[in-house]
Amino acid sequence: MLLTVPLILASMAVSVPAPLFDASADATTLQSFVVEGLAVPASGTVYGAGSLEDGGMPLGGIGTGYVCLDPEGRLGKCSLFNHYPAPMALGKPFLSLATGGKTYVAATSLDGVGDARAVHYFGHFPIADLRYEFDLPLRVEVRAFSPFLPGDAAGSNTPAAVFEVFVTNTGDAGTSVTLSFLPDGFPVGDTAAFVEDAWQGMQVTHAPLQHLPEWIRHTYAVAVRGGVVEHAETGVRASAVLDLAPGERKSVPFILAWCQPYLRESSGRVEKHFYSGRFADARAVAARAAERREDWLRRILDYQSALYGEDLPDWMKETLITAPYALAKNSLWLACQRPDDWWGEEGLFLVNESFSTCSITETMPCRFFGHWPALFFFPELELTALKAIRHFQLRGGEPPFILGLAFGIRDPRYHCQHTCGAGEYAQMIYRYYLRTGDKAFFDDFYDSARDSINFMMSLDKDGDGLVEDHVHAIPGETFPANNPMDNWPWYGASSYTAGKGLAALVCGIRMAELAGDETQAAQWRDTLARGQQTYEDKLWTGSYYRVYNDPATGRVNDACPAMQLSGVWSTRVLGLPDALPGDRIQTALDTIMKLNVPASPYGMVNGVYLDGRLCEEGGGSGIPDTMWSRDIFIQCNATAAMVYLYHGRLEDGTTAARGMLDTIFRGPHAMPWAQPCGLSSKTGGTCHGHDYYDHMVVWSYPLAFAGQDIAAACAPDGIIDRLLKAGK
Repeated sequence: MLLTVPLILASMAVSVPAPLFDASADATTLQSFVVEGLAVPASGTVYGAGSLEDGGMPLGGIGTGYVCLDPEGRLGKCSLFNHYPAPMALGKPFLSLATGGKTYVAATSLDGVGDARAVHYFGHFPIADLRYEFDLPLRVEVRAFSPFLPGDAAGSNTPAAVFEVFVTNTGDAGTSVTLSFLPDGFPVGDTAAFVEDAWQGMQVTHAPLQHLPEWIRHTYAVAVRGGVVEHAETGVRASAVLDLAPGERKSVPFILAWCQPYLRESSGRVEKHFYSGRFADARAVAARAAERREDWLRRILDYQSALYGEDLPDWMKETLITAPYALAKNSLWLACQRPDDWWGEEGLFLVNESFSTCSITETMPCRFFGHWPALFFFPELELTALKAIRHFQLRGGEPPFILGLAFGIRDPRYHCQHTCGAGEYAQMIYRYYLRTGDKAFFDDFYDSARDSINFMMSLDKDGDGLVEDHVHAIPGETFPANNPMDNWPWYGASSYTAGKGLAALVCGIRMAELAGDETQAAQWRDTLARGQQTYEDKLWTGSYYRVYNDPATGRVNDACPAMQLSGVWSTRVLGLPDALPGDRIQTALDTIMKLNVPASPYGMVNGVYLDGRLCEEGGGSGIPDTMWSRDIFIQCNATAAMVYLYHGRLEDGTTAARGMLDTIFRGPHAMPWAQPCGLSSKTGGTCHGHDYYDHMVVWSYPLAFAGQDIAAACAPDGIIDRLLKAGK
């Protein structure tokens, strides 16, 4: 009989359903694993409590505000209540469970609050999946998401987050569990209960947290299906009871909705969120979320299944899934509410450089590198931003550097990084044409692009065909350097600025030909030929293009710059020829791989001399022991990696890309949902800021990987077309 006991016990073992995701926390490893709802395995990093210094994934749509769900099981940074530019920091648990006469807070311990032994956290934007460990015979999981729906701008503009809580009874006896959802730290106000089909909810009406007239009231709501909602000491609590047999898994969906229509932009004028035209209050938002949540989740998972199923490296899939979080954190979509607004009923969609760090609206260089998800997935919104830039373009052709400080939209600033910005604006016009094939748009915008390029060439003061750098810092200071690395002044012809200018000319020639403007095309061809020769004469060292050379003053920097081939990337994504000789490009790539890539374990260093010394010139960003010349600039690293890919050097391109991306996702200061402007070459932490617009440049990686341009990627059955169809 004793021999049969193990068999009897095995037959009595409880069969437990699979978890939401089949992986455990390991912040140092890129994993591939099964995720509920995905047709193929996911590629990503699973984080544990305490592994992300700057918080977790934001929940929120485009232009709605957001709240972060952190790996500790707490709600973190929050802009739901129009806290622009600086988000609130909540730091509060939102979920608890009661069973066996005791209540457990679903968070790891902080200041004595929190009963989870561990949390396993997988964010695949816009979904955050969490698995909690308690000293209980229960498995508790949360799937939280907001509607980021590629191809559906209106649906993605819904101010709501869904929290589906799953509980599995892993014990051998039945049990009852009460789940309670309580977002803490929110404003107080008048409450009103409501019922929507099987959903119970409560709306809170409160005064805006900004200075606005007394008559304005804002709302948020909490709802639960099959439960109750009641007042709590710190807010509104939604609860539901689950009765679970051994091995049984059940779930309860909760909804957090908000409607905060009015916000005061930086000029002092009051604007309205675009979503306010569709929702009267948070109750209406909650009703929409209750109705659409299953469809939203299906469409998100179908889009992600398509992306995870693409023939792309795992590291690329991870960054592509993650990158659009910046739209949730940094975008505004404003309604037209005055007859003299220059935009129409489609509203005005704008993205901030970084609300959390350097709040300025639609910075030209950040837009040039970061607008890809909007261009690909929401081209109608991309068009509103291009119209805004054209609206503020000066008669001399100069486009604005920004549309306003903080989050201003009517206070454009000029004469800053204009050496690159004017050419960037023209190229973004052509990118939009390639994305949409809209010839009417092209004809409408051609004059604006032409004038912008001609303004750019007006900055060629010596007539050699190259745009010189024009430093705006005075002697003894490094800021403003007047290039994207704000504290690193360049002089005369620089490989970055002049190279970007040559790329803009290549684009301009194609645009002029398309417009039938042969006179302009001929002029630009002559300028390009002259500039190409001067570029070789002033900048080629024999194995790479130096940082800068100013024969007029004798200033020269012979370091090898990581960003020297940015202009090559600029034309390749447009399907246009390189402005530089192919053999020079290959030799420069060899040198960058030899010098810049191995100079730091955290990414491609901006400037390195032939003897391996890091370039130390200019200044840093205010963070101790940073210096732009020896640190790692995100877009420079990414575009250089893509030049390798475009030139058929897959192994080198992967090496160049992964150093930086591995640091962002799995480095000593991992920051997947707080991506910086640059990385410190010494520490792997930020050397400037978080939540930057321009890191979304990674959405051009699939083009480089396939050797394609925008038109090919967006053509029928191209990768963008496939993803959009999958998410319908």
